[in-house]
This record gives sequence, C-alpha cells and structure tokens, in this order.
Amino acid sequence: MRQLRFPDESDDAFRARAERIAVYANVLIDAALANHHIKQFIADPSLPYTEQSQRQSPTVRIEYEQAMAIGGIGECLHATRNKSWGDGPYIHPLAPDDPVDPMFILYVFKPNSHYHRRFEQRRRMKELLGRDYRKLVERAKYHRHTKKMFLESLTESEAYAIRRVFHVEPGEFWRAARGRTWLSLPPRQMQLAFPFEDA
Repeated sequence: MRQLRFPDESDDAFRARAERIAVYANVLIDAALANHHIKQFIADPSLPYTEQSQRQSPTVRIEYEQAMAIGGIGECLHATRNKSWGDGPYIHPLAPDDPVDPMFILYVFKPNSHYHRRFEQRRRMKELLGRDYRKLVERAKYHRHTKKMFLESLTESEAYAIRRVFHVEPGEFWRAARGRTWLSLPPRQMQLAFPFEDA
C-alpha cells in the first residue's frame, strides 16, 4: 500500500506538509471556479462540468518555459510528459480569463517557444510563396521526405520561386520549413488608417 508519509517523516512535519497541500488545493479550486469559461461550462447542463467535479479535480495550468497545458492535473501531466518545452512542469491556478476547452486539453504556446516560431515562419513562408507555390512548405516539412528527396522532386520553376522569394538555396528552404533554421523574412504589409476630418 502506498504511503503519503515520507520515510522517517515526523508527525509534525507530515501534518505541516498536509496543511500546505490543503491550502494550495483550495487555491486551485477557487481559481478554477472563478474562471469565466468554467462558470459557463457549469451553467450548461449538456457539459459534464459541476462545481463538485471541479472541487474534486480542478482545471489548472501546467506551465513550462515555452508552453502551458490547461486541463485536469493528471491528464495534463500525462499528456505533456514527453514534451520538450523547457523548464517545468509547474502547477498554477487558472486566471479568470484563461481559455479552457470543455472536452480537450488546451495547449497554449508562448511567443518565445520554438514551436510558435516554427509555426509563424511556415505561415509567413506560405504567404510569401503565394497560391501557386505554397505547397512547397508542406512538401519540405513532410517527415518522410529527406532533404535529397525534396531537392530531387523540385521543378525548375519551384526552385526559381524559392530563390526569388527567399534569396536562399532550396536546401536552406528545406531546413527552414523543418524549423531547423530561421530565415530573414520581410514583415507583413499593413494598411495604415488615416484620420480624415469630416468636411
């Protein structure tokens, strides 16, 4: 049978640790019940959310250096056990406006994460290539294609498009689509708003 007490832990030390855990558990529960989305889920009878279920297993934030998972403690710890997201996991209470999905663990990637940078770079690469050549990003990213296979599959017009748009060779494009290097991409153009006074 599993013991909650550490080996050689005194009664006073065990009691003090249990009291600290109880305080933290109450903080997690109160934060979950104060979250706007959790309140909506509890009010919706079609969802399996009740105040009692949140008291038994509160929805929390499991934070890492580069990302966080939002859901039940056990589910999030299990789902993120093999992730390479930097320091963590750290269990934190929900903020009132944290997003929560009623059925699934929600992953939120921080702006400094490699995943987020790769995602944004691929999206921008597709935008710059346009409709005719955007599929090259997915082809290069495809995990079964080696660099050699990708380069051999390129047509002359596709290789030219890569060189013209990104000013790099197709091999470097392949590495960028895989998230192994970062390209210097031009920023998105934005339409400026001009304040016009009514005549």
